[in-house]
Amino acid sequence: MNHAYVDASWQEQSDGSGLGGWGMVLLRPGQLPVRFQGLLDSPDNNAAELRAVLEAVRAAPAGEALTVHTDNQAVIACVARGRGPQLLADATRELLDEAEQRGLHLHARYAPRTGRHMLSAHALANDARRGSGGGPHLPQTDVLIEQRPAQPEARVSLRRNTDQGGTERVTTLVNLDFTADLPPSAQALLAAISLAQPGEAILVRRASRVAQALWQKPERALRPAVHAQLSTARQEAQAKAVQVDFLGNS
Repeated sequence: MNHAYVDASWQEQSDGSGLGGWGMVLLRPGQLPVRFQGLLDSPDNNAAELRAVLEAVRAAPAGEALTVHTDNQAVIACVARGRGPQLLADATRELLDEAEQRGLHLHARYAPRTGRHMLSAHALANDARRGSGGGPHLPQTDVLIEQRPAQPEARVSLRRNTDQGGTERVTTLVNLDFTADLPPSAQALLAAISLAQPGEAILVRRASRVAQALWQKPERALRPAVHAQLSTARQEAQAKAVQVDFLGNS
């Protein structure tokens, strides 16, 4: 079974809005812990903690059981019983729908903050919130790449916040060419990056190590045509002021 330890840090701003940071430590059998963190506008600490659970659902392997450990009883009520504070109703539905779509058997369990992984999640959340600096930052879009070995398609999902305060989701299936010189995982990554809007920062999850390495250093490509294709894609992203970051790998 996979386990995720989650926590949040929240602070009210001078204009009455809230700024939150979330942290999460994901444990998978036989693998080293993977740590995640993020910054978000949040009405309260509970909403920030529920976002950490949503990120755990997105990061955990599909079709498997996931136990979420938290010290927040409101989050446990949302995850375990599908109900909690009214303010969290929409976020709870989004979380449970995501878990169902990914085939996760989701459980919630109380864990005191004094535990090692909980302390780590708490530190990640605090660092994420404090790291904002209170200054301007690029709008961030979460990108998830789902690709199974030997499958002819990869599923690319984007989730971004809109100017109206809502959430926009974009999902596309990418046809992979296994005869091309560019590895299929890199094909999926380039397709995901091409969906970014000008001036957007995208956080890509589950890009393969090969795809990450080729994107970061196209000169690693053995064939000149692949090098040229990757370099062109990077130039196009730079021209659109698109920032690409990676979180975890497959």
